[in-house]
Amino acid sequence: MAEANDKPIVTLTGITGYIGAETCRQFLEDGSFRVRGTVRDMTNEAKLAPIREAFGDLFSQLELREADLMNEQSMIDAIAGSTYVVHLASPFFMDGDEAALITPAVNGTLAAMKACKAAGVRRCVITSSVASVQNPAQADKPANRTYDESHWSNPDRPEGLSNYPKSKTLAEKAAWDFQAALPEGEKFEIATICPGFVMGPPLRKESFTSGGWLKMLMEGKMATISSEHMCVVDVRDVARAHLLAIKNEAAANKRYLLVHSSPSF
Repeated sequence: MAEANDKPIVTLTGITGYIGAETCRQFLEDGSFRVRGTVRDMTNEAKLAPIREAFGDLFSQLELREADLMNEQSMIDAIAGSTYVVHLASPFFMDGDEAALITPAVNGTLAAMKACKAAGVRRCVITSSVASVQNPAQADKPANRTYDESHWSNPDRPEGLSNYPKSKTLAEKAAWDFQAALPEGEKFEIATICPGFVMGPPLRKESFTSGGWLKMLMEGKMATISSEHMCVVDVRDVARAHLLAIKNEAAANKRYLLVHSSPSF
């Protein structure tokens, strides 16, 4: 078995988030990497204590670094020395404005990409969303109503697009455009993970957007309950997809849709 210092470093951004915490735990359990995780504030015990408890003995194997999506240099410093990066950090609000959603999502992704280039990473896996896939213009919707990885949401569609799907679409496109613009000798591999609405057991204790939404639904606190359907996926499967997208050579430069099923509300 390889000594810890012989293992490649994988840096995960935003490990106190709902998906980030579970993904970090699975990387630590896998044991193939030196795992480094970024947080905005290493003194914030409200965020760190729950994952310290959830990770148990594995927490001692985790290297923590401070980084902020809106501070490019902090991202470069946190990712320096990494062979792999998993960029999970991104805001998720149902009704946030452009400043709260789009700017940090796009700028944070670009900061991660620039940091990957500076560090000479081999591969970066980026958390996107089906929101960047399933919102084309009405005229461009697939005739068979089945979406795949070739489809893209259109932020400029005539029907308009709310800020959350717009933020995910623009952030993911920014990553692919950044890679495409690199000189051939400087290109690194990327893969994007596009999950549906993520559900399943949280490692964090504080409320979070998807958990809060589901809690309101189950407690009957929504003013109306639609008959619409929504594609869903388990957070543990989402985390595993990030791990496999780093470990599997065939995942290079591909998008992956993660959907378990589509129940009605």
